[in-house]
Order: sequence, then C-alpha cells, then structure tokens
Amino acid sequence: MHSKSFIASGLFFILFFAACDTGRVYEESLKIPEAEWNRNETAKFEFAIEDSLAEYAFFLNFRHAGDYPYRNIYLFSKTKSPSGKLAVDTAQMILANSQGRWLGKGIGDIYDYQFKFKQGQLFPEKGTYQVILEQAMREKTLTNVTDIGIGIKKTTP
Repeated sequence: MHSKSFIASGLFFILFFAACDTGRVYEESLKIPEAEWNRNETAKFEFAIEDSLAEYAFFLNFRHAGDYPYRNIYLFSKTKSPSGKLAVDTAQMILANSQGRWLGKGIGDIYDYQFKFKQGQLFPEKGTYQVILEQAMREKTLTNVTDIGIGIKKTTP
C-alpha cells in the first residue's frame, strides 16, 4: 500500500482540546494536503506508553470544511504494539444530525470533532505504539477533510 506522509499541523487541535486533557499522554493531528484525503494515504502516529497497567481513553480527532459531502466518516485504525502485535478496528464518526446540521464545534466554515473511539483501552506493553488511520469511505478521494488526529488520555491513576 502506498503511504503518503501528511504535514504536521496539530497546533489548533492541541489548543482546541487542551481544556479537557488532564491525563493526556499524547495528542497530534496531521494536516491533509489540499484537503483531499485519498484512500491510499495513511496518517501515522507514534506514542510512548510508560504505564502498562493503566486504562486509557483513545480519541479520534477530525476536522472538515462546511462543504464536506457526507454526514459521517468511516476510518480503519491499525494499532501496532512495541512487540509488533497488530489490532485492526473500524470506526464511524457521525458528523451531522438527520437534518444535515454539523455536530462539531465550528469556527467559520471549519468544524472540529473529538470522538471517543475506545474507553478502558489497555496498552499491555511498555514502549512505543504506532497507530495508522485510513479513510474507509466508498469514495477514493474525500474532499474537504483538513485534519485527522488521535489523542490518548490516561483514565486510571
């Protein structure tokens, strides 16, 4: 599979979600060039886990323009442990209600979402984990998608 690195630009997401990030272990978002996310392009994230006994919340962060053509987005998520074990999941983020009104927080014509993908997530090994996200929509290229990211928050002491 062809993988294209995205340009890092997570400052807005970091500032946007900073108010609710006590226990945050990792937060990063990648800018999608020209707001066009091709199915062959992946977003890769790496983060270190020091406490393998704790539980974590795993968030997906998504930003789109107001003329994004769908009410949702499907994503494939691949999480690779330090020893190489791979977990594959599918996520659906609902972005608009049945009347087409965007549910995210908007600034101008840009909408931001933070979706709790997993609660009580365990990372049983200490070390560096890798998460790879792919868009899983029927369209080969999604337009008006500006950023994609993840957040990891420790939920147990």
